[in-house]
Amino acid sequence: MKFIHSLCLLIIFALISILNSIQAQQNLESIMNLYDFELKQVNKGVSILIKKNGLIETVGIGNFNLSEKSVFNIGSATKTFTAILILQEEEKGTIKITDSIGNYLSPIKNVDGSLTIESLLRHESGLGEIVGRDTKTYFYSKNDSIYGKNIIDTFPDNTPSNVGSYSYCNGNYILLGKILEKITDQSYFDLIRERILAPLNMHDSYPYLHKNIPNLAPPLDENKDVSDVLDHRYFANYAYAAGSIASTLLDMEKFYTALFETEVLLKKETLTRMLPSKNSTYGLGIMSYTYNSKIYYGHGGNNIGYAFRNAYNPKTKNLVLFFSNTRRIPFRSAINENLIGYLHNKPIAQKLKLDITRDFQDFIGKYVLDQVNVELEIISEQHQMFMLIQGQKVLLAYQDQNTLYDVNVGVRLQRIKGNSNALMFQQNDFKAKLRRKSENTSNKKLLKK
Repeated sequence: MKFIHSLCLLIIFALISILNSIQAQQNLESIMNLYDFELKQVNKGVSILIKKNGLIETVGIGNFNLSEKSVFNIGSATKTFTAILILQEEEKGTIKITDSIGNYLSPIKNVDGSLTIESLLRHESGLGEIVGRDTKTYFYSKNDSIYGKNIIDTFPDNTPSNVGSYSYCNGNYILLGKILEKITDQSYFDLIRERILAPLNMHDSYPYLHKNIPNLAPPLDENKDVSDVLDHRYFANYAYAAGSIASTLLDMEKFYTALFETEVLLKKETLTRMLPSKNSTYGLGIMSYTYNSKIYYGHGGNNIGYAFRNAYNPKTKNLVLFFSNTRRIPFRSAINENLIGYLHNKPIAQKLKLDITRDFQDFIGKYVLDQVNVELEIISEQHQMFMLIQGQKVLLAYQDQNTLYDVNVGVRLQRIKGNSNALMFQQNDFKAKLRRKSENTSNKKLLKK
């Protein structure tokens, strides 16, 4: 009996040792290094910051040596800053968000002056887009006069029937920036410096991005470094209060911690009003996300050369931040799922393989997505899998033994059990069967842009 008891203890200690070893191996760096090889293959870089149980971990993967100290444009995450400035004015009694914007702005073509400030904050104005339609025209413009134009004079026809319904529009926050300048008699950028960056000691953050910023991550567009054509006027005059700010992951950790855990920026009751209601996912300049049945808050951002994602859980105070120096984060969906899983101590099921062509040989072929009349082809080249669609060649990555996904927008292609002539196609909420084309129709050309 004594021998059996000792043997049981040895087994228990061995199991504990194995479990501790597994947990030690499953740190942030080991998980994210799963993506390092393929990121380098597509010449992309990603930097990540995790705040878990009060401790900060960081890692940079892929090319360009991106780190938690690299400066990048946060894009539309700027909208949270703009909303905070508006709500600070309300706390001071200067305005009410129920006020009509016509109280503060002169008449603007195609903008109804009776719209409320709140309708702009919530993207419920029905206004047409003025930023985002001609992004590359502005970014690459060599004509100085294009930046001398008052962008708020370019609103297209609005849609009154959409007032009160959510419809994301950068123009809403451009107008909010103008309202702030009108009521404070200060520039939007000075307000950002004085009320947010300075109080939070965000010393490596800037109201707008420009090429002379130290430690600036090189921005890529169509896989080319476009640092030489960066013009601060694009970010200051065009993206403005909807997407101008530049920061680092370390500084953005300060920002979210201060917003949710202190009253330096807003009173607690004001923050509560800022968050989305149970019936929506967009509040006053901030979004809600549900991962593993837990609610997170944040606001992503995309611009030419940069993409940023973030998620904060107010109950655990855990935080996920990551960015890439390209407009779309490669492997974004998988990285995000793995990071959230890591926060919740979940086993990481998603893995990348260096050679996936053997396991997904049966995916190769031409397909039709009948619901939207689109054709695509799955091919293998040099131990990698690609999807050819609408004239584009998209790298596919391994999610699990039955699923591939594209590295740009998270399209998933999955085996259907018992059906070798179709795959399941899924992107966000859209889900449909991909029908394999028969040999006698395989000579049809893929759709081109």
